[in-house]
Amino acid sequence: MKRSQYVQLSLATSVALAISGCNSEPDTISVQQKFNFQSVQECVDGKLPVDICSDAYIKAMAEHRSRAPLYDNQADCDADFVENWCQQESNGKFIPKLGGFQISADGTFTQADLDRAKAAGMDAGNSGNSGGSGGSTNGLLTGLLIGNMLSGGNRSYYSEPVYRYRDDRGGYANSTLNQRIDSGSTFSRSRQAQMGNSFKNTRPISVASSTSRGGFGSQASARSGWGGSSKSSGRSSS
Repeated sequence: MKRSQYVQLSLATSVALAISGCNSEPDTISVQQKFNFQSVQECVDGKLPVDICSDAYIKAMAEHRSRAPLYDNQADCDADFVENWCQQESNGKFIPKLGGFQISADGTFTQADLDRAKAAGMDAGNSGNSGGSGGSTNGLLTGLLIGNMLSGGNRSYYSEPVYRYRDDRGGYANSTLNQRIDSGSTFSRSRQAQMGNSFKNTRPISVASSTSRGGFGSQASARSGWGGSSKSSGRSSS
């Protein structure tokens, strides 16, 4: 049996779920899902495990400090993001503040996996169309994805920083750098662009490959806000 469908649903802050059943094996469902959160606490409140939320935050922060566009003045930084949103580093340069982080996960499941999850009541968020007494189909698939993220199996997930910016209509929006690059942004005012280093869409390192259990949970889960100073990042001005 070959099936194909695309489903949008809402869980916690923001979630996009893509389901594709067009695989060589029958009754196999491939799932891609994105979770957007403004803080670790919001991620935990959205019923994702604290280990995943904490590790995703730390990975997003690391990428932010190594890859965020760097500017000589606040005006240029604000022009690419949001006015009065950028902050000054210890080297005198400016970078945009974090607006949150995005967790992307994918996995492939069989109908048997879905049936077992339904029997166990593994429904994350009760969102989407009803899949029977055991929970909604979308919620069950989300539960299976979360289980695989925790187990560190052959399915992986990764995290990216999210930034606020003004869209073409003048409204406020949130997006990862990769999403903005895909839409045509070049960040031409940044130091990187001026030095001839163009921004490219690169997939971040998988969180699952370096997940630490219990090491970061209590510390990172306490970080419920964004936009604090990052003057300790030690970025070079060159």
